[in-house]
Amino acid sequence: MTAVLAPVDGALRARLGEQDWATASAGVPGLPGWAGVLPVDRDGSATVPPAAAADDAKAPAGVDPVLRAAVEGGAAALVAVEVAVAAGERALLAVLWSDADAGSGLARGVDVVPGGGLAGTAPRPGVEVSAFPTSRLVDEVLRHVPAAPVRVVAAPATVPEELTIALAQAIRTGDTTTVDALRAELGADGPPAVVEAAVHGTDGSLVVSVASRGRTDVSTLSLLRTDAGWVELTRTADGQVVHNPRSREDVRAALLYDLTGRFATATTEDDA
Repeated sequence: MTAVLAPVDGALRARLGEQDWATASAGVPGLPGWAGVLPVDRDGSATVPPAAAADDAKAPAGVDPVLRAAVEGGAAALVAVEVAVAAGERALLAVLWSDADAGSGLARGVDVVPGGGLAGTAPRPGVEVSAFPTSRLVDEVLRHVPAAPVRVVAAPATVPEELTIALAQAIRTGDTTTVDALRAELGADGPPAVVEAAVHGTDGSLVVSVASRGRTDVSTLSLLRTDAGWVELTRTADGQVVHNPRSREDVRAALLYDLTGRFATATTEDDA
């Protein structure tokens, strides 16, 4: 195996075929399920399991030590960020780890058959391995987030949870009688533009989950890719659903705020 990390897009990266990934990841505990070795490589050849190392704690012979350290990044991480994103017929799964100084990440592409559900998804052979300074962690997450063009300018809207599904279904089926009734109940001139955009023009989604040492909670940012751009749907304590358009900078700010607090807690935990 000759793969090594090299500068690409502001970080060190290696894009490994499935056979090289099988060797680089052999024996590494705690990798996500999607990072398991696929039986067939990009060229259609079968993936052959690597020969076991003499010491179970070590990588098979020939694996670059810096690349191996990046693959093992989860073991010493203070924070872990998982990304699941889909846009049209392409999707991606990624995990990024970081301590106070350096981080690493893995990513695998997924092919999607529109409307096919889980049965319509197929992981693509090959895994990208990255290494980067901690200061680039948010940029590395955003690197996996595709653009969401704003075709419809829409303001945030709040809809009672019990009306949200009914309104979406009525818009989708063209049931104007129900739409008018719900519109009247909401006291609006028409369905909120952001809701209409989510119903008619959704072609993707983004879920970013953040966990860290010293805390049991997991932060989750969930967005839809719509004609109004990225839209976050959140439920409030009083039973409302807030539809909030989010820019790329909004996503950056939310991640930066969350990660800053998590690093502070995690480093304090390490010093205790």
